[in-house]
Amino acid sequence: MALAAAVTVLAARGGRAPYEPSAPAYRQKGPANAPIVIVEFSDFQCPACRFAVEPMRRIEALYQGRVHVIFKHFPLRSHPQAKPAAIAAECAGRQGRFWDYYDKLYENQADWAKADGVGFASYAKALGLDEAAFSACLRDPAAAAVVARDVKDGDDHWVVSTPTFFINGRRFSGTRQLTERGIPWIDKILRTGP
Repeated sequence: MALAAAVTVLAARGGRAPYEPSAPAYRQKGPANAPIVIVEFSDFQCPACRFAVEPMRRIEALYQGRVHVIFKHFPLRSHPQAKPAAIAAECAGRQGRFWDYYDKLYENQADWAKADGVGFASYAKALGLDEAAFSACLRDPAAAAVVARDVKDGDDHWVVSTPTFFINGRRFSGTRQLTERGIPWIDKILRTGP
C-alpha cells in the first residue's frame, strides 16, 4: 500500500525531484543555509512586480537572517521591454550591481517601459558600472541565454503570471498571496519545520 502511494506521488509530480532553484550568486541574498528560501519570478516591466518590491523588503527585514531570496527573470511576452530590461539587469549583475540595477528599473519603470529601452545605459552610468563592458554584455548572447533559462525554469514550474513566489517550494501568485498566505506559511515553517 505504501509503495502504491509513493508511486502515485511521483506520478503526480511527473517523476521530478523537489524544486531546487538556482541563479547566479549576484541574484541571491540572505544566508544560503536559511530555513526559508523565497524564489521570485518577476518581470521588470510588470507594475504588479514593482508593487511587490516593498512587501518583499518587509519580509526580508521581518525574518532577517532566516530568509534566502533567489531572483528569477520571467519577462512576459506582453511586455516588449521586459526582456531587454532583464538582460540589462544581468549585465549589471555581472559587475556586482544586480540589486542596485533592480532598484533603478523598478523606480523608473514608467520612463523606460514606454521608451524602447532608453535609460538602460544611463542607469549603468549612474551606478558607476564599466560602460563598455555593460554595452558589450547587452550584445552578448550568453546574457540572453541566462534569461531564457530562467523563463524555461518558470515554464517548467507552471509560472503563468508575475510576480510568482515559491516559499520553500509552495507557490504564491501575486503580492496579495505573498502577504496574506506566504507570511503565515513562513511562520508555520519556522515554528514546526517544512
